[in-house]
Amino acid sequence: MVEPLRLRPGRRSGRTQAADPARGGRGAGGSSEAQTEQATVRRAPWLAFNATALPAPLGDASPGFGPNRFLLGANLPWIRYGLDFGSSPATPAGGLHADADAAALLEVAMARLRRDSVESARVFLFCDARAGIRFAEDGTPEGLDGAVFADVDMLLATAERHRIGLHLVLFDAGLVATPCVQDGVRCGGHADVLAEPAKCEALLERVVEPLLRRYGSHPAIDCWDLFDEPECATAGMECPRPARARSARRWNQVAGALSAGLRALGLEGSGPPAAPRVEASAMRSFLGAAVQAVHQHTRGLATVGLASTANLSLVQGLGLDFYQAHWWEPYGDAALRRAAADFRLDRPLVLGAFPASTATKSVKTVLDTARCAGYGGALVWSLRAVDARGGEEGQLSQFVRNHQGHLYRRPLRVEAAAEASPLRPAEPFKAAPEAATLVGVPSAADSVDEDESERPRGEGDARAPGLAAAPA
Repeated sequence: MVEPLRLRPGRRSGRTQAADPARGGRGAGGSSEAQTEQATVRRAPWLAFNATALPAPLGDASPGFGPNRFLLGANLPWIRYGLDFGSSPATPAGGLHADADAAALLEVAMARLRRDSVESARVFLFCDARAGIRFAEDGTPEGLDGAVFADVDMLLATAERHRIGLHLVLFDAGLVATPCVQDGVRCGGHADVLAEPAKCEALLERVVEPLLRRYGSHPAIDCWDLFDEPECATAGMECPRPARARSARRWNQVAGALSAGLRALGLEGSGPPAAPRVEASAMRSFLGAAVQAVHQHTRGLATVGLASTANLSLVQGLGLDFYQAHWWEPYGDAALRRAAADFRLDRPLVLGAFPASTATKSVKTVLDTARCAGYGGALVWSLRAVDARGGEEGQLSQFVRNHQGHLYRRPLRVEAAAEASPLRPAEPFKAAPEAATLVGVPSAADSVDEDESERPRGEGDARAPGLAAAPA
């Protein structure tokens, strides 16, 4: 059993509050509140997540999840996997800021989102730690390298120009994978930084917290996504695997029986080593401490991108501001259609990734199914078609036109920062000054909306300023 990390004392930001039925949550009030909630469920069933509390705003202009605030976004997720932020033997000058072609591709991706009126992007930072982090000979993290801040500054400046809110993913399951070398770069092999408390403390204090402190109030960052699909790196948990044909399953059964027979005879040959895993207690310890750091040093929300809803137990009780799970076509329709209320969560549930390219479903079909299942939002995989799951190919723009009265929109206070000039890489980030006055967001009531009949009467305009709280 791994000893839990010592959580350093710090003021919690007060980022949760009791749910209000008027905001789409589940309150603990009397019958009148229950009736109000039922009415909301009937008119906007996709917002009927069974959450006993919701992320609370830090300012009056920044309510969180609620009616007509379905979060629509896309996974960018990278220009070059693992090499966009920081230097490596393959990219000694750094990532985005040192590669004009990569920076141009980032600009095109952000401009495309803005053109389609999509305001949220999920972007991966360190991935499997092949770049950006300095390690001692014994594997202890020593800190961020000198190129990381310049690369992150470029990402944030680009997002500001196009008024895109970022969900920044710190690590993925490749962090603990069997180490290998690609193009002279060591990839993965860092299970010890989660399994050993001293190294995990170093990861938090020398890598995670400096990043959070520097960019904690940046208006382009809505969310800190601490780990992508952590169950794939956790002992006793498996990433959901694609459904296989009956013949393949039968062959696997035969192969398993033969392997068992060889083991019984002591004749089994040495196969490839099993992928490294960390204990669930160690993974939860790291994630819990990271959540606390996000709440202590930033204005953003904290979440973890699970591979599926089957593994929600790994992150429950850690203080996340909203839960996140992914869906891939091999999981089947039942996994996507299952009501979010069935999980009895204390925070909203967001579909953090789903494939843009499937044999049976369009992006619109998945989004409609997710809304009706009670998800608070969904982000397509992926904007740049980085793998066989496809690129979104403009499929989000029509959805925005059809549902603009029911979508989350970023607060004006954040959008005002888009006029600021890009930060120079050598300068420390400084929060953009707040606007003296906030001008109301135009109502979407006059727009054509195929779901207009579902909208509650007298609800007011459809603005939804603030997945993350605006600076107080």
